[in-house]
Amino acid sequence: MRPRGRCDRLRRTNDGPLARRRALDATLTTHLVHEIAPEITGSRVRRVIASGPGVVALEFDGARLVIAVDRALPLVALSHRRSDESGSAEADHRLSRELTGARVTSLRAIAETAIIELGFERTNPAGVATARTATIDLGRHPGLTIGPSTTGDRGDAPLPPADGFVVTEWTDNAGRPHARLGLAGTERHPEREHTRFDTANEAALHAFDAVFADLGPSRRRDIVRKAIAKQLRRKRRAVTKVQKEIDDAARADEYRSKGQLILARKDSIKRGDTSASLLDYDGVTSVEVEIDPKLTPQDNAEAYFRRAKKAEKRALRAPERLESLQSEVEKLDRDAAEAESADGAELERLEEIYTRPVSARGKKNKQEERVHYRTYHISGGWDVLVGKTNRDNDVLTHKVARPGDLWFHARQVAGSHVVLRIPDGDRRPDRQAILEAAAIAAFHSKAGRSSKVSVSYTEKRHVRKPRGAKAGLAVISREKSVMVRPAIPESTG
Repeated sequence: MRPRGRCDRLRRTNDGPLARRRALDATLTTHLVHEIAPEITGSRVRRVIASGPGVVALEFDGARLVIAVDRALPLVALSHRRSDESGSAEADHRLSRELTGARVTSLRAIAETAIIELGFERTNPAGVATARTATIDLGRHPGLTIGPSTTGDRGDAPLPPADGFVVTEWTDNAGRPHARLGLAGTERHPEREHTRFDTANEAALHAFDAVFADLGPSRRRDIVRKAIAKQLRRKRRAVTKVQKEIDDAARADEYRSKGQLILARKDSIKRGDTSASLLDYDGVTSVEVEIDPKLTPQDNAEAYFRRAKKAEKRALRAPERLESLQSEVEKLDRDAAEAESADGAELERLEEIYTRPVSARGKKNKQEERVHYRTYHISGGWDVLVGKTNRDNDVLTHKVARPGDLWFHARQVAGSHVVLRIPDGDRRPDRQAILEAAAIAAFHSKAGRSSKVSVSYTEKRHVRKPRGAKAGLAVISREKSVMVRPAIPESTG
């Protein structure tokens, strides 16, 4: 007997239930297109709305083409009923931009597939017409994509014979409704409800109403719950990370002590060592120190000093960040509980927060609202602003700072732009305020670990950006300088 191989499996698949289902889907798709195409070809799309998850409707004058690309029931159907605006919202921004105002030039089914191609034409303000194609896949992996106009190399599907259409309805063990389109005479499962129709479009509308009228809110809640759960996982990971940072912050003195001990006992460290047991300053206690064999003792000590400084920074910021994250987690937990049974306005509110695309929420506005600097409060009631990145430095110096504000920067090294706010009036900062602002500028520079740093300062009116210069580069004049120890105050905003 010849062993069973891949070709045998393919032959069985071609004759099996999956192949028969694909042929049925292709037949139904072809009949739907032949019934709908004459009514919408040449019409102009007035509006594109999303009436539920995976459901888009193209509105024409007196008609609405429903496109459901949900795996529960992929279909298209043309309705002449009055539009129901409840639960409807603007569709995906790209669909709206591409299709609103476009004229439908063709609607065709691709032979032997469950794929529909909707050709349309848009005219720009200059009067130039552009042809595009919306591809609607109603097969096992339903979807809707828009691309360039096709060349027509795939043949149109011929209209196969059909003696009526049938919709089979049933409810699963979880109480969710289901429906399936079929050809008359192919009914199975006699215990289920079967409804016969003369046209494929009437059958599709009936199936759509039977499934999505009840399934829509349920699927919307599922999508919201998944979106909230995703954010909860992200926030909880952040909480765990910040808690580790807080635990690590308590070891700043330990890291600094180990760095100093490496410098003091560097002769005891052999090349290639991954750890070393170094005698402490009391001459009795032995301290185990991890060593990077790729670095010299001096570089290993510097690495420990950097860890100590980073731990001290975290000690200042981590508690406030942890409190903020825990508050966000509590809010997400409350919204997750509400999403279990949310409906109507409450469900729309949760969708607005968690499922609307970033572009629909206004990505540009979000970027504009981002704070480009951190704020410190120093003695005398003065505020000091510090840029976070090179681009933030540009924004702080050239858009936020006022001409009379004092501008600080560590000399001859890279660092953040620092601005001491001068409020309107005759009040001027005293020597102590200038020294504290300079210390902040020194801290947020590459020389932040030095014991003393030279910092330049001048009024912001004497700071300019050379044409074509990189982000963060500035040229100053009429500068003064002070020597300070890098430091930041405890009070931040």
